[in-house]
Amino acid sequence: MKFAIIGGNAQALLLAHLLNKQGEVQLIITNEQQAAELNANGLVCGTEQQQIAVHTDFEQVDPDAYIVITIHSEELPPILKLLKIRRPSNPLIFVQQGMLYVEKARLLAHRQIAAAVLDCDAVKVSAHEIKYTKLPQLSLGLLKGEAQRFDSLTAVDQITVQWTDDIETRLFEQLLRDSLINPLTALMKIEKGRLITDPNAYELFRNLYNEMYLAFPEIESLQPIERVAAYCASRPAEISSMLADRLAGDPMDVDGLMLYILQTAKLDLPLFKAFYHLLKTVEET
Repeated sequence: MKFAIIGGNAQALLLAHLLNKQGEVQLIITNEQQAAELNANGLVCGTEQQQIAVHTDFEQVDPDAYIVITIHSEELPPILKLLKIRRPSNPLIFVQQGMLYVEKARLLAHRQIAAAVLDCDAVKVSAHEIKYTKLPQLSLGLLKGEAQRFDSLTAVDQITVQWTDDIETRLFEQLLRDSLINPLTALMKIEKGRLITDPNAYELFRNLYNEMYLAFPEIESLQPIERVAAYCASRPAEISSMLADRLAGDPMDVDGLMLYILQTAKLDLPLFKAFYHLLKTVEET
């Protein structure tokens, strides 16, 4: 199999590291400095060093490759335009925060488009180095096209891949959970477990959940507070993807995760909106 991974964040580098053991991998990174570091030093994960083809333009993308998109939402419009012009027939897989991209993805002329949720604890140590401790899990489902076109991806050895027939429901469930965890942990620079063990953090977590419940009553069945708390407690030292991006100096994709919630909420969300603007300020500085 051939893969072209667009992005230079922790998830992109982790996917490149793992999929390079399964087939041929290309990394497409618009940041020329990071691309140069990867070409010079290779992609380092623990004691492993891999030489992976890194490019800054789409001309080098193999026309037969699965294109995996991990960039944040603000980078997406020009990337989608380039995909439309340069690689109109490649199958696409969106691995991004939130659901802001879903409608944009559906409007593409590409015939085969999937979305995925990646559950991992990858941390970007430097521009060319990552670390992780647990086997990543990927929930994959179809947005457009034929499911069998993505069958081969479910047999990837290095990642636990689960096919889901209703990927949008899975994305929304993940969105609700991440919207409770990521903003708080990124703002306070704390691990997931401390959301439950720290009294002040837990008070914010509980208040945010109550506010989300008023706007999205379905959260009570999709992501009950006890389940989210148990999830955090089971990963006491793990950091959220948004905090991982902040610590690495990468964009946190605040819009990608939070803007969809603000746009679709049935009611005003003053606490959530305050966290959104705080994080946007942090991201911009």
